[in-house]
Amino acid sequence: MNRFSSITMGMKDALPIVLGIVPIGLAYGLLGQQAGLSFWVVLGLSLFVFAGASQFIAISMFLGGAEPVLIVGTTFIVNFRHLLMSAAIAPRLKSWTVRQRLMMGSMLTDESFAVHSARFARNDVNPAAAITLNIIIYLVWAAAGVAGFHLGPLIARPEAWGLDFALPAMFIGLLLPICTNRPAAIAAVCGGATSALFHLLGLGRWGVFIGALVGATVGVAIKQETKDEETHLG
Repeated sequence: MNRFSSITMGMKDALPIVLGIVPIGLAYGLLGQQAGLSFWVVLGLSLFVFAGASQFIAISMFLGGAEPVLIVGTTFIVNFRHLLMSAAIAPRLKSWTVRQRLMMGSMLTDESFAVHSARFARNDVNPAAAITLNIIIYLVWAAAGVAGFHLGPLIARPEAWGLDFALPAMFIGLLLPICTNRPAAIAAVCGGATSALFHLLGLGRWGVFIGALVGATVGVAIKQETKDEETHLG
């Protein structure tokens, strides 16, 4: 596959993610503007933090008068899952150059991880396509935040525009194509159930993190059990 075809593939893969992150980015920019943050702070968070959940939490903590050290520490904890995601796909990138791996790791998000995982599972490890997808998401996210900041007065009630449902809808759309086998389906159900339970207990943020760990652990365990059974039968 030539470079142009690879870039086109990355753009095609990025389209459904872009449709989901634009309203979320608008909501982020709006919140930052209403919180009294400057344009450069709103843009800087998108460019250097580049993590939707952490950016929303950082703004909320700023509004609550939290100390900068606490905001940074909380952001780090919330983003800790990125280390797990990077570790999960790292073995697939052995043939990539150091520069390509740095570009992949620095712009990896939950959404792009879902797409990359599905491709890598099919042994489709195309650096140009993967990095193109990452760059498009990065630029669109920053641009959406800027637009939200400037259009803030016109979007007084984000929920009226359906912005609060855009992120869950996007993740559902990314999840379903991956659940094509028993381990993936059971992992998704277990992770979702765990997150929902913690949400009902009032521990929503921790629920997402723990739900991801539970889902991943269950998926790996079932996949390993399936391999052992196949080896035994073989």
